[in-house]
Amino acid sequence: MLELSDKYPSIMRAWLGNQLFIIMTDPELIKLISYASMKLKNNTMNDFKVLSSPNTVEKSNLYRFMRPWLGDGLITAPTATWRVHRKLITPTFNMRILESFIEVFARQSEILVKEMEAELNGNEFDVFDYVSRCTLDIICETAMGVSSEVQTKKNSPYLDAIKKIADIAFMRMVKIWLHPDIIFYRTSLATEQKNCLKYLHSNTDNVIREKRTQLNNSLDSKNTESSVNSKLPRKTFLDLLIELSNEEIKLSNKELREEVDTIMAAGHKTSATLDTFVIFMLANFPEIQQKCYDELYRIFGDKVNEETQITRDDIRQMEYLERVIKETLRLFPVAPIIVRNVTNNLDVEKYIIPKGSSVVISIFQLHRRADLWTNPLEFNPDRFLPDEVAKQHPYSYIPFSAGPRNCIGLQYAMISMKVLLATVLRKYILHKDLKVKIQDIQLMTNTVLRPANPIKVKIMERKKIN
Repeated sequence: MLELSDKYPSIMRAWLGNQLFIIMTDPELIKLISYASMKLKNNTMNDFKVLSSPNTVEKSNLYRFMRPWLGDGLITAPTATWRVHRKLITPTFNMRILESFIEVFARQSEILVKEMEAELNGNEFDVFDYVSRCTLDIICETAMGVSSEVQTKKNSPYLDAIKKIADIAFMRMVKIWLHPDIIFYRTSLATEQKNCLKYLHSNTDNVIREKRTQLNNSLDSKNTESSVNSKLPRKTFLDLLIELSNEEIKLSNKELREEVDTIMAAGHKTSATLDTFVIFMLANFPEIQQKCYDELYRIFGDKVNEETQITRDDIRQMEYLERVIKETLRLFPVAPIIVRNVTNNLDVEKYIIPKGSSVVISIFQLHRRADLWTNPLEFNPDRFLPDEVAKQHPYSYIPFSAGPRNCIGLQYAMISMKVLLATVLRKYILHKDLKVKIQDIQLMTNTVLRPANPIKVKIMERKKIN
């Protein structure tokens, strides 16, 4: 797809079997849109954008291959279901609730650095395995309130099942002969998928039943709003969903499972991959790593190397680290493309995008366009200084998508990543034996962007400041 997009204009047609895809990398084409098939009054062109158009809210048919696993969760749900669930789920991602998870982020990150001690002063090692286990422990505790202890127990059937089911779904997306159910369900992949689904679904169902029992036993007269915002012990996303759903729309256990599985799938894989890319960039660019550490020293002072609890005020001061994360997301967007169905003919400048086709937004190429970014393959976190951001096209940087169907977990991801990365940097110096050029990093995708080869770094202990 990248080779084709480099060869042809920023809006082009491509076919996968009998499905027409319209691929865009131009921010103006992504932004500006008018409707050929609808008469809209009192609106201007700028009121409409491809990603927020009511005609492109529906996810592509390719996402149907994830539905056996995620059902009608936010990622895969049809528009009518998505609107109801999104409205219901949004309050569980408010900042007060997210900040209540900081203790979990910090505690699991401390376990991570202790587990990584085995690699101290040794050779370069694959960092993704360590980070992936940590992010799974974090998401299990914050989403479901269960302790998976994957970091310390090592063996994780849940982690293995998630990887297998995601690989199978992506394989069906790109191999058109596996699209028809009549073919797929006669393959060994279908058997493997069935086994993974049985394990994953039963695991979540068991947790939901236990949570419902616990919450039913502790019901009081408080309304939903006071329940969410009260100073009771920290509640998980599942706790909050059950409580909120009791107010207006009661979610069934199946619907709860689908939303929890979606949070688990999206939250774990994207965070683990992005954390790993950031660690790689910090090791690859020691001068930038030093700036991050200098910022942490300004925040924590002489206690920078001690296991002092990270607070929400500390996180808010990690401005340079946040720019590093954003620049990593520019070069390595974990969701490299967005695909939406077109439910009515759309006029985009001189083009008509026909009903029934799919719009593909190539975020990966959008973020690397030389006409939008100076020296696009240079790693420069200062691109995200406020003055520089003001100069950017508003649709030149959309790592978490845009419009109403954007990623609901943006702030959750940013807070958890800051805590994990700060914890690692306070303990270790990250190092690469040989510096790697951005353009030489080989990439691939299987629902998220990832390195084609393991990301390996070396760690050395930071000397404590007297």
